[in-house]
Amino acid sequence: MAEITLILVIQKLGIAVAGETLKLAKPLLGRKDELVVALPANMKLIKDELEMINAFLKEFGIKACKGEVIETWIRQVRRLAFDVEDIVDQFMYVIGENKMTGSWAHLKKIFKKPQSLISLDDIATKADAVNKELIELSRRKHRWTQPIAGMRDILMASYDNEQLFYLPGHDRSTNDDELIGINGKKETLTEMLHSADRSMRIVAVWGMGGIGKSTLVNNVYTNELSHFGCGAWVSISQSYKLDDVWRNMLTSLGKDNREFDTPKMNGVELRAELKKILDKERYLIILDDVWRAADFLKITEVLVDNGLGSRVIITTRIEDVASRADDGYKIKVEPLNDHDAWLLFCKKAFPNIENHTCPPELCECGKAIVGKCDGLPLTLVAIGSLLSLSTKSNKKWRIFYEQLISELHSNENLNRVEKILNLSYNHLPNYLKNCFLHCAMFPEDYLLHRKRLIRLWIVKDLLNKEKHQT
Repeated sequence: MAEITLILVIQKLGIAVAGETLKLAKPLLGRKDELVVALPANMKLIKDELEMINAFLKEFGIKACKGEVIETWIRQVRRLAFDVEDIVDQFMYVIGENKMTGSWAHLKKIFKKPQSLISLDDIATKADAVNKELIELSRRKHRWTQPIAGMRDILMASYDNEQLFYLPGHDRSTNDDELIGINGKKETLTEMLHSADRSMRIVAVWGMGGIGKSTLVNNVYTNELSHFGCGAWVSISQSYKLDDVWRNMLTSLGKDNREFDTPKMNGVELRAELKKILDKERYLIILDDVWRAADFLKITEVLVDNGLGSRVIITTRIEDVASRADDGYKIKVEPLNDHDAWLLFCKKAFPNIENHTCPPELCECGKAIVGKCDGLPLTLVAIGSLLSLSTKSNKKWRIFYEQLISELHSNENLNRVEKILNLSYNHLPNYLKNCFLHCAMFPEDYLLHRKRLIRLWIVKDLLNKEKHQT
């Protein structure tokens, strides 16, 4: 993730080309050749180009686009940003070599001391080369991300692809005995579906990604659908298309073997047909993984309160979306406690052992692995299932534990876990993404103190400023 790197480099460049710095640099620059004289202007051009690249990456992150071409390009951006940072650090140390008093002494603390100080001529040559490389980098992106004839821009993640890779309810076959730690939530949700209230009610099941929302709702949906006249499960992606959502809903709700030519129906026709069906039936509709309250309002324009006790269940990670549910119809799913997390892990790691009991020699390492999962069912299931296929030895499991983070990136059986959790990161506002990434500077399992962390964010100018508040 290159955004945090770019922001810090842009901040340093801003200081380097500020009026006070250039005033101090003027005597040194004036006695040099043309390339050195042009150094401040070159750094200003580099700063402007990096700002545009950063803006592009923000938009890229919002769209949650994927692709090897753009990922390779981002890696090249990151490497070049590190080169720029080295140049700026060298420039500031050369300029401030004899300015160790007042604000300048404080300012020098922001910049890393170069391993070897070089002359302004060398710095100017490097800056000129980086500027040219930046221009070529931008051209390269333009060349390789152009729309292909007859196809959409490869940067735009298609609705269908996002459904394929990120669909939280992609595998919704869940037995009752797999609902470890959430049986109480299941009972509560079932009661909400069958309450005496005959009005159409919106039920929200919410919590962080991978917490088991879709698993819970799917189990209830499968068991209780027979009590409703019709039902539909529709998954909503971040880049959903309204007509596609309605089209999928209509296909699922269609009764009496009626066939709709849904691919050819427009939004008006889809809305009319849905309202016609929903006006006559007691229905149960699941809207899985809703990200924005405004999206929910658009999608539910077709719903009809027919007084038959219909229910709409939404699953979401966002509290604002959950707030759209009716009073008394919200369920928050929390991470599993240590006991339930261990039970779920063992159930997946030892499927063929009686009572799914962990061998004594693997207990210590197994509990360490479970501890890394923080009670997240998605991770526990994925890792437990993976380990069920490996050799049951303490040595093998210890190696897996030590390489757990890299396994999430490289093992295709765990790759979906990373992608689902990345959705939560991609949905963060850009300034919060940078705050989150800044936490990577601390060692693993380091105890973070809230006030200290906020002060560090303020110093790095990572927080949004609104009037006199951050």
